[in-house]
Amino acid sequence: LAQAILAQSIAFPVSFPGRLSHPSRYVACEMDVDYELSQQLQGHESQVRCVAILTDGSIVTGGLDAQIIMWRRPSPEGSFEQHKKLGHHSDFIYALAASHTTPGGFYSGSKDRTAVRVDAEGNPVTQYVGHEGPVCSVAERGAQVVTGSWDGKAKVWDANSGELKHTLDAGAHAVSVAILPTGEVVTGSQDRSLRVFRGTECVHRVNDAHGDAIRAISAGSSNLLTASNDATMKMWSFDGCEMTTLAGHQNFVYSVALASDGKSILSTSEDCTLKIWSTSDSSCTQSIVHGKTVWQSASLPNGDIVTCCGDMIARVFTTDPARMASEAERQTFKEMAEQAVIAAAAKGSSSVPMEGTADISQMPTTVGKKNGEIKCFKDGNTVFAFSWNAGARQWDKIGEVVGSQDEKKSYEGDQVFPKGEYDFIFDVDMGPSLGMRRLPYNRGQNPMEVAEAFCSREQIHKSNTDQIRQFIIQNGGGEGDAPMTGGGGGPSSSAPSAPAEPTSEIFPVMTPAVFKDGKFEALQGKIIEFNGQVDDALKLEPMEVNYLNDAVGKLKVGVTSEFRNCEKEVVFVKLKEWPKDKIFPVVDLWRLFLVHPVSADTFKGSDRGAPFISQVLSLFAGDPSGPLGLCCARWLANLFIFQTNRYAAFDKRELLLKGVEPALAAGSKHVKVASASVLLNIAIVLHESSIPPKPWDSDCALSVAGLALDFLNKAGPDDGDAQQRAVLAIGTLLPRDRQNGGPVANKCRDAGLSSKLGGLEAKCGAKTINDLRKLLG
Repeated sequence: LAQAILAQSIAFPVSFPGRLSHPSRYVACEMDVDYELSQQLQGHESQVRCVAILTDGSIVTGGLDAQIIMWRRPSPEGSFEQHKKLGHHSDFIYALAASHTTPGGFYSGSKDRTAVRVDAEGNPVTQYVGHEGPVCSVAERGAQVVTGSWDGKAKVWDANSGELKHTLDAGAHAVSVAILPTGEVVTGSQDRSLRVFRGTECVHRVNDAHGDAIRAISAGSSNLLTASNDATMKMWSFDGCEMTTLAGHQNFVYSVALASDGKSILSTSEDCTLKIWSTSDSSCTQSIVHGKTVWQSASLPNGDIVTCCGDMIARVFTTDPARMASEAERQTFKEMAEQAVIAAAAKGSSSVPMEGTADISQMPTTVGKKNGEIKCFKDGNTVFAFSWNAGARQWDKIGEVVGSQDEKKSYEGDQVFPKGEYDFIFDVDMGPSLGMRRLPYNRGQNPMEVAEAFCSREQIHKSNTDQIRQFIIQNGGGEGDAPMTGGGGGPSSSAPSAPAEPTSEIFPVMTPAVFKDGKFEALQGKIIEFNGQVDDALKLEPMEVNYLNDAVGKLKVGVTSEFRNCEKEVVFVKLKEWPKDKIFPVVDLWRLFLVHPVSADTFKGSDRGAPFISQVLSLFAGDPSGPLGLCCARWLANLFIFQTNRYAAFDKRELLLKGVEPALAAGSKHVKVASASVLLNIAIVLHESSIPPKPWDSDCALSVAGLALDFLNKAGPDDGDAQQRAVLAIGTLLPRDRQNGGPVANKCRDAGLSSKLGGLEAKCGAKTINDLRKLLG
């Protein structure tokens, strides 16, 4: 039977990590299919995440490959062709918006926490830096640009200079932004609130505007449209009065926009459809099924529609027969989309959209295209799969597309989740750098622990933990946070109730403490200065200096184009041989390279970067309190940015702890901060790599706690930042320590930590200290 095993699919959306399935709902739509495929734009190497139509009629698309592609027509009636591929961001592209003040220009927002203004030729002009989370929404307002981010803020910038004008408190976590015709800024966030700002003042606010997170906002000339995880869109007046609700999607709605003719509304969803709605009566006039998630759509001036899809393709749809693709290409697209949706359903990865499935009454008059073709028909609220029997000229029933809750799935294991059989495996698309990641879960596990472990492994912000936990509960059969017993997933009636675990909003910390900022010009100048002082055999030749400058330039602007081998050879081979008294700017350059994904290449080989780790530790030991020691300590902290590097460093954790111990005792203030950051980062990986039944490295935890406690006992009045990180390291150890007998907590009590927490409150914050007290008991 074509059964859909419950291996639900989640991927990273524009607003926040963790695309979590919403309970299916179905509102019948009248299917008046008039848009047909016109063109398929292929060029991205991962999911196409966002799209914008520029003022010159060209298209820009952004993807999870960290690339932006500009598409142009060579002639007004021609097809779109790839004009240029841009790589000025270092991570996923989450948002694109046209510029109306710069013809052909646009803005981009990225997971790398920056937004960029780009001119008509694809050149980055201005970068907007200041958000503490990925930039997921961008909108232009005259000479200003407004950005929304996962940090719960919207920021208003001078579009030309990049100067931050002001910051708006837009709610919690992911924020979408739009500009009203009045110039006011409207925001929607993960806390479900809709807010309108005049200047810095919030003049209208609608709490619980939707039943779930608001994912997109689109402002028209007379009303406002919002899309939500609650599977609906809503129309609002500008003063926040709800006018109507559009229901019909079966899952999260990721985008909503008014078509260029003003007569239709476009929406896209996790349910793999683009829907077109009439503005006159709010009815769904057409639903176009795609093979994967449809992230966003946009309307061209001629009325055509562009969609961007999780299958790495952007598509143009038209109602003009002259612009339609060939019948064969259109039919192939429909068949491939249908087959992909069926295949996904057979794996439990997505639902078969009800409204995109023919009614079983149409089956007798539907002729298959080829023998063995699989097609779905719905009978009431149940979808069945059929195979075309060309010999008998009939549809043979395969079976009901349903879920099987009994079949176990095999998981290969990783640093966090052990190898074995699981009740559920949730697929997570992390883009081209990490590929498809999987989240295994067994009935009886604590959903909160599993969610925390996944967030830690993938470096997702802790604020998303509860949503992932809720997803696991809803889709994995769990009932809250309490561990369950028995194969049936229900709590044991005879088992005594376990004491409630202390909860914390702070601990465990999941985001490593790192040092990403750098003074590139000063660093570059110092290397050039020292190049004139080292022995001739170690000097960079003029061409090698050019290679160095090119490499530093790429790091400075955050481009994702690959570094040439000649550039890497200069940085990592030639400069590696410089003497100790001249090498500190080189180590600082290495630190900045650890911020770039290319750094993972160093730690992928059989030695996993051991020679570099050993060299830096050796340099650190020789100068634990000077400039070289500072650069070394920060390099060690930055090892924890990317997963490959992080676990290579974690394998050498005993050496790293021995390396930072002298600096914590006698280093300068800044060296102590970096060294305490290493303690915190090791604690983070200790937690994320020990989800049961993975073993907990109690010895290492005690070593981290011991170093942190010793430092707190000896810290001076200028060591507040380092003290804070030492406290965070201890707190991050405690949740897992509590599950393993509590030796770290006992060590803290023996050291009298509880009595010293009051004096640390000013440095660490009252919330952090209160949570630490709860965990210590």
